[in-house]
This record gives sequence, structure tokens and C-alpha cells, in this order.
Amino acid sequence: RRAGQYEIAQAIEQGDDSKCKVPGLFFYAQGMPVVVNKNIYTGLKVVNGAEFTAADIIPDPKHPGYHLADDVTIHFGPPLGILLQSRDTASLAVPVLPAEMVLIRPISHTLDPTDPHFKFLSTKCTRRGLPVVPAFVLTDYKSQSKTFAEVLLELRGNRMTNGEPSKCDFTSLYVQLSRCTTLRGIKLLSPIRPQDFINNRLDQTMVNAMQRLKNLAAETKRVYE
Repeated sequence: RRAGQYEIAQAIEQGDDSKCKVPGLFFYAQGMPVVVNKNIYTGLKVVNGAEFTAADIIPDPKHPGYHLADDVTIHFGPPLGILLQSRDTASLAVPVLPAEMVLIRPISHTLDPTDPHFKFLSTKCTRRGLPVVPAFVLTDYKSQSKTFAEVLLELRGNRMTNGEPSKCDFTSLYVQLSRCTTLRGIKLLSPIRPQDFINNRLDQTMVNAMQRLKNLAAETKRVYE
């Protein structure tokens, strides 16, 4: 059974996440910052979360472009690849490719109705595209391990309740606020809400998991000493 137009439209609106490494839509502008969603070439540091500059794209002749404006072209299918560069690729020379660049090819991902994000589907579908997303804005997940001189934060949950964003998750709150090197560099997109800070604690399941790891570490140390 083929998916209907409504199902296809909904599937396209679903972006990438920890399970699906391919975004439904990929917006490209030459020279834009991007983040890789998947471990591609570990030895070359082309790994999940790595930042690059999009140097060029290789269109697929099977998906010709439709010009909407002088500077806007839409393709109804993924490119053959995208060329990326960064400081880590400065000394790289891959045969056939331009110097200092790496090539990322499209991958396929199955959208399964058993996944909560795609439960609206009546059948399995396959999404094919680049495991790369624009990095003008980073999620808390993608910003982990990074530090910035200035940040603009949205301290809100990712669900809507009666038209209002839900309470900001404790781990998200911690990750966002700890990305900046100074308090002066932190700016907020929306006004502070009491519920995002007062009595906002780490989820109990996470507390239990951390305690379990601590106990296991102590037991392992005891056994091997």
C-alpha cells in the first residue's frame, strides 16, 4: 500500500532526531554552517555532532531543480552528495575531490508506524537524504560538549499545553545555561517563567540510574582491589 498525500506531508514535517538521522527537508545555502547527524568517517572526525561549512552540493540529475526565484531552487529528491570542510579537513587531500573537503552521500531510513513520531503512517516508508542539518541554531542535544562566548536561549519545553510551551526539562535547562562561558553572554528569547526554574529537578528515573551506576562502580572497584 502506498502512503497518501496527507501522510507524506506529515512525514516531511517530521525532522531528524536520535533515531532518524535524515531531516524531512534540507535547506541549503553555499557556505552555511552544518552539523553531521551520524558517524560517517570516524578517523577524519566526520562524526555525529561535528560542525562543518557546506562548501558545495552535487545535484542528482534524476531530481532536476525547479527555480522558484533567482536565488531559490527546489529539488524533489536528495543530491548525490554534499562537500564539507572545516579546520580538521585543512590538510586533507582525497583523490577526485577538491582539496580540504570531504564528501557525504545520502543514506536511507525506514519510517515505521510503530515509532511514536510516525504513528500516523498506515505503512512503512523510506526516507532518503543527507545525514546533515543546517547549524544556524543548535538544539540542546547538539550543543553538548560545546562552549560559546554568546548564546540566545529558549528555556521552554518541547510540548504544548493549552497553547503554552511545557516546563523546560531539567537536563535541557542545565545544558543550555552551561554552554556560555560567562553570564553576561547569555540572552533569553522569551521572558523567564517561574515553573522553568522553581522546583525543577532531575527526573527520578535519571537519579535512580545515576545511583545504580555509582553502586556498580563501587562494587566493581571492591571486587578488583
